[in-house]
Amino acid sequence: MRGKYTLVKHFWISCAHSVPGAGKCERIHGHNYKVTFCVEGQELDEQHMLIDFRQVKHALEKKYDHYLLNQFPEFDPEQGGAAPTTEKVAEVFFSIIDGLCRQKKNQPLVKWVEVQETNEAYARFERL
Repeated sequence: MRGKYTLVKHFWISCAHSVPGAGKCERIHGHNYKVTFCVEGQELDEQHMLIDFRQVKHALEKKYDHYLLNQFPEFDPEQGGAAPTTEKVAEVFFSIIDGLCRQKKNQPLVKWVEVQETNEAYARFERL
C-alpha cells in the first residue's frame, strides 16, 4: 500500500540564554524548553521507524542540555551566529534534526520543529 508516515515527538530540554536588546531577557536566565518535531517519509528503516526519536533527543540533549546557549558559535553573533531567540533555537534544532534525517538510508524529511519557551510562547521553523 502506498502512503506516508508522520512522526511527531516532543521532549524537554533545559537551557540558559540571554537575548541582547530584549529588556529583562538580556540577563542570563533559563527555560525548560518543550521541543516538538515532525518527521515525514514514505519508507521506514530496518527497525520499522522513520527515525529513532531517541537519537534526535540524545543529539540535542548531549549538545545543549544544561548549557548557556550564547556560548555556542551558532548562537553567538561575534562568531557568525545569531542571538538565541526562540525562533533561532527552533531553526538550529531543525538543522540538527535535518542532518540526522539526511544520514538515513530511508531519507525521512523533518517538516517542522517547535520550541516552546514558556506556557504562552513558542516558535516554529518549518520546511517550505
